[in-house]
Amino acid sequence: MALFVAALAVALGVSFICSLAEATLLSLTPSQVAQIAQRRADVGALWRRFKAEIQAPIATILLLNTAAHTIGAAVAGAQFDKVFGRQWLWLFSLFFTYVMLQFTEVLPKTLGVRFNRELAVMIARPLHLAAWLLRPVLRMIHWVNRPFETAPAPGRMPATIEEITVLAGLARLANQIGPQQERIIVTATRLAELRARDVMLPTEQIAFLSTSQTLADALLTAHIDAHTRYPVCEQGDPHRVVGYVNFKELVYYMRTNPNDWRLQGVIRPIHFVAPEESAADLLRAFVSQHIHIAIVRDASGKTLGLVTLEDLIEELVGELEDEFDRLPRMFHSLSGGTWMIGGGLPVKELAARLEIPLGDAQGTVSAWLTRCLGRTPRVGDEHIESGVKFVVRRVRRGRVFEAVAMRTPG
Repeated sequence: MALFVAALAVALGVSFICSLAEATLLSLTPSQVAQIAQRRADVGALWRRFKAEIQAPIATILLLNTAAHTIGAAVAGAQFDKVFGRQWLWLFSLFFTYVMLQFTEVLPKTLGVRFNRELAVMIARPLHLAAWLLRPVLRMIHWVNRPFETAPAPGRMPATIEEITVLAGLARLANQIGPQQERIIVTATRLAELRARDVMLPTEQIAFLSTSQTLADALLTAHIDAHTRYPVCEQGDPHRVVGYVNFKELVYYMRTNPNDWRLQGVIRPIHFVAPEESAADLLRAFVSQHIHIAIVRDASGKTLGLVTLEDLIEELVGELEDEFDRLPRMFHSLSGGTWMIGGGLPVKELAARLEIPLGDAQGTVSAWLTRCLGRTPRVGDEHIESGVKFVVRRVRRGRVFEAVAMRTPG
């Protein structure tokens, strides 16, 4: 009788503890592990190891749980047969099955999930000790399972990142945050995956100033392109960038130093980055070093593009448009058969106002001129169609901001 009671107690007790540990292990999230580590660094370190190499603790728990079930049922059944007889064995089997399901599966796993953080502190060291004692058996199990194990899919997001994005979605569904806040959280988690080459403005769309320009010429170029900061290159070579100038300082310097026409007096040092540098590191550098623009260049020193603080912020919150980013839709008649037109004006409206046919009249004037030129527009580019010459007057981020239309003779 004593052996029967002992077998029941050991089987139920060990199985209860194993189910409790299994539920705690599988339900603990990385954020909960971090909270535990703040209070108990040693326990937090153990749980980080368990979560990183989950096969060892899971195998330990399942090994002990299966042994308790199998051996406990066999010994208890044999002792019951001796004490009470074979005729009641079927009834004991039903009762034992119910008790095992209720008190060693359902109840402990419910408790493990509900009180996982509290239980984690008590379970960590015993689980670590059990895994250490069963290490030879676990190695054999790992060796047998190795042919069936698969490597993680390339590019798969870490579990912590997936958890953050899912929580952001749940918070939005619960009306705790808005869609814009959810976008910021989700895109911020993926910022480290983006590289400078993914967010940069290509070289052909950059408005450079040159050291060969006078202050007046530089001011005229800056006025046409309508930016705040301009990279400056040596003698017009975009691969020899020497710094940048601020439009406000350009105007102020011209007013306070009218006799000094050189551009060198207002050039500031510029930050250079590699195309492989992550957008997260770029944003951190921009904020900590108070940087607004950086030149992207390769190992050979070739300029590949330009990254601005605005570009990085747009990756988080979406497109930011100021009064110059939104293409104007104006159509102003000047003198002598000349018109000033905005890049945002629909081409069909332009054709109707000029009373001329225009081929491929889809989209805006900016998109139409880009298609006609076959490349990114530049200031001064010309296109003639149906007796009208279109001249690009201002360009903003690779798009036509303003253009002039004039009748051609004949």
